[in-house]
Amino acid sequence: MTLKKKVISIILALLMVVIGSTAVYGFSIFNSISGASIDDSKLSINSLLDSNEKILNVALFGVDGRDDVDGDRSDTIMIASINFEAGDVKIISIMRDLMVRIPETDSKNVSYEKINAAYDYGGAQLAVQTLNENFDLNIRDYVVVNFDCLVDTVDALGGVDVNISSEDVLYWTNQYIYDVNDKVKKSDPFIEGTGIQHLTGVQALAFCRNRYSDSDYGRTERQREVVQQIAEKAMNVDLLTAINLMGKVYPYVTSSFTLQEMSTYAQAFLSLENKSILNSRLPFDSINTTDLIDGVSYVIPTTLADNARVLHGYLYGDSVYVPSDTLQEISQRIVNITGYNSTVDWTTTTWQDIVNKQGSAVDGATTVNETAPTESTSAEPTPIAE
Repeated sequence: MTLKKKVISIILALLMVVIGSTAVYGFSIFNSISGASIDDSKLSINSLLDSNEKILNVALFGVDGRDDVDGDRSDTIMIASINFEAGDVKIISIMRDLMVRIPETDSKNVSYEKINAAYDYGGAQLAVQTLNENFDLNIRDYVVVNFDCLVDTVDALGGVDVNISSEDVLYWTNQYIYDVNDKVKKSDPFIEGTGIQHLTGVQALAFCRNRYSDSDYGRTERQREVVQQIAEKAMNVDLLTAINLMGKVYPYVTSSFTLQEMSTYAQAFLSLENKSILNSRLPFDSINTTDLIDGVSYVIPTTLADNARVLHGYLYGDSVYVPSDTLQEISQRIVNITGYNSTVDWTTTTWQDIVNKQGSAVDGATTVNETAPTESTSAEPTPIAE
């Protein structure tokens, strides 16, 4: 039982509110979390996107802070795409079992394996490079959050309202409450029933960590449900509450943003009249499958190139995005490894058709929970060489 859900996107909203509103406090807090090193020359940046200054893409990583968890694999991987012209933030959750190509490092060769291994092999630097290389993105900055901060964050915001969709979800979430209470030295009660429930921080973290009731698919949906509520609340809190929240959160946060960069983005973000949070998931529901590869369960994109095509439509409105040669090579290699090829007829299908099938908020709709495949195994993968 690993993973938590990352309220990371809320960090961006909080940073923007605090730094944009009070220079002295913003400087003292942000100085303690910013400036983590990252080498742009090693990020595989898609330079064709750099001319679009209206959209900022940021990688968001959640790492597990529990003492009994080995390794540094990122439990939560998200992309926050901030559109300063449209006034929206798109949060894209990435399935941690997704098969991708992880670039080579000084200590390992190129391999095809689960995307969450990238953070373990090379920290945020390699994880960002992996996102850029597999999806033709231009991410230069990241925020890393230790999941221990979630409890205090939710409590400071007054809790979250979520749908406990079944008795199975209720049972397993309550089992996780034992673990969370022990970790954070609290004694929050069990959730009493199904349906819409108002959760405390402990209960929300347990809700997000639960993977036994419906596998990683259900857990990713729960994470997005909680993250979206937190982000929306964070963007509408008063300054005093924002400062209080940042005081609780900043010890758990690391970011590559400099103070000057964040201040600039904060002012631009705060000047927007209308701000909305939209969310989706990679891979998209109708263009992925799950299967065992060498005895390990993977989420397999069908194909990676098709998913990138839809992603660029979702983020940039590109009607027909053509993946780079590098991405197409990666995508074909995954097809060769898994045997799963494209299922989309692009002569009759648009990226909007794919996105709308999972209820993403292209039109402001709430994301729909799909029936999830059963997770076949929790074994760690053996890297598949290039």
